Formats: sequence, C-alpha cells, structure tokens
Amino acid sequence: MVKNLTIVLVVYSIVLLFVGRQLSFLPQIKFGSREAAEDIRKNVLEKFLKGEKGSYSIYYKDLATGQEFGINENKVLTAGSLNKLLIISYLYNLARDNKINLEDKITIQKKDIQDYGTGSLRYDGEGKPYTLKTLTQLGLEQSDNTAAYVLSLRLGEDKIQEYGRKLGLASTNMANNKTTARDMGKILDLIYSGKITSDPLTQELLDFMKDTDFEDRLVRDLPSNVSAYHKAADATNMVHDVGIIDPSGRSNSSPFILAVLTSDIKDEEEAKKTIGKIAKFIYDRGN
Repeated sequence: MVKNLTIVLVVYSIVLLFVGRQLSFLPQIKFGSREAAEDIRKNVLEKFLKGEKGSYSIYYKDLATGQEFGINENKVLTAGSLNKLLIISYLYNLARDNKINLEDKITIQKKDIQDYGTGSLRYDGEGKPYTLKTLTQLGLEQSDNTAAYVLSLRLGEDKIQEYGRKLGLASTNMANNKTTARDMGKILDLIYSGKITSDPLTQELLDFMKDTDFEDRLVRDLPSNVSAYHKAADATNMVHDVGIIDPSGRSNSSPFILAVLTSDIKDEEEAKKTIGKIAKFIYDRGN
C-alpha cells in the first residue's frame, strides 16, 4: 500500500512539473489555478484508492478559497457516531440563543445507559448528574454513546432532524443513522465559521474535538504542531473520520475540511492507515 501511494505521489509531482513547463500542450489547464490543482489532486486520490480495499467517500474544502472536491461525496452511508455532530450543534445553537443552559444537569438513569461502543458513562453507573456541557465533552472526546443518547432525548430527535434540514444537510437522517461526506463537511464548515453558535461556544466545541480518544485516523501522520478538530466514528465494516485541519501558520496553507467515510471495510486498522495517508497527502501538497 505504501509503495502504491509513493508511486502515485511521484506521478502527481511529475504532472505538476509538466503543467508548469509544458503549459502550451495543456490549454485547458490554467497554470496556478486552484481548479487545476484540485482536479489533479482528486485524480491522484482516485487512482490511489483503486488499489485500496473497501470503498471511500471523500469531501475536501479549502476554508480560505472555498475550493472543494469530492469523491463519492454524496454516497449515503451509515453515520455511526457522526450523528453526534448534529445533536451537539443543535444544543449549542439553542445555548447561543439562551433557549437552554449548558449548566443544566441530567441524572443518568439505568434505562439511559447504552451498554455498547465507547465512552465512560456506561461504566460509571446510574444516579450521577452531569451538566449538558460535560455530556457534550464526553460525546465529542470519547464519543460516549450514553451522553449522546440522553442529549438526544432532552432535545428531541424530531427537532434535531428539523435543525439539520435547516442547515442544508439533505442526506442526514437521525432516525436511520445515515449521512454523507458532503453533509459532514457542511456541518464542520458551519461550526468552524461560527454560524452554529457564539464565538466562545464555538471555541469550546473545537476544544472538545481536539486531542480526542481517536487520534488514529486523520491525525495519525500529521505533524504534531498541526491542529485538528475532528469526529471519528465506526460502524459495521465502516471506519470514518471527519474534521478541520489547521496547518497552524504554515506558509501558503490555510485550514481545510476533510471528511472521509468508508464502507465494505474488512480490515479496520488498514482503513485507518489509509485515512491517515489521505490526510497527509492533502496536507503535504499544500492546500
């Protein structure tokens, strides 16, 4: 796999060099245009993914220029824990408008405990109160299923779904737990741009999405000084990670969104490595 990606990257570099030196032979490509760069980057990834097992859906957006591309970005897939992003976005939107207090508490009952997957609440037992803010933090950092469940009950699944519709998440369905890479990219864009909640609460959400318990996908191959705000998820034969990657002052670079969803995965560890390679490839090429 590593050898294949190396070959693809070499081809990519040669193509860029060719475009720069032999522009007259490629009149349809404008040297230095963002559109040309994204097309080349997309083509390289498509060729690389042909050699990978499983199916990959990718959505990318440069948050400075607005340039974007996708590969199977509208394919509807099981969201897994990615639906937590919509639950928490609705909660923090209500908090911005003073319609809910994040210091309000929910006491976990036995019936609330989701005894599967990740998170610490299921081991802490019933009878303990947690603020909505703490439940949010657990939902993002640990992907705690009990935290997300009680927040969803508090807010109402129908209202969460309606909020998603207003945001333009056309393919995200809470009841069926479905979404797309494009929808996840859109909600990340809205969070990062401060359109979901206030500036202080936006920063709080981003802090909860940094240094999570799942740094083994998008972030795994990136330099340690790169900030990444992301949400990982797993489902049967699926491994996902969606996030905002900030090069932290790197010259000629800007924050970008990268959402990678998968399906038909047989080896989860290999899929996680592939997601890391995709993120590193885009980072190295300079967005």
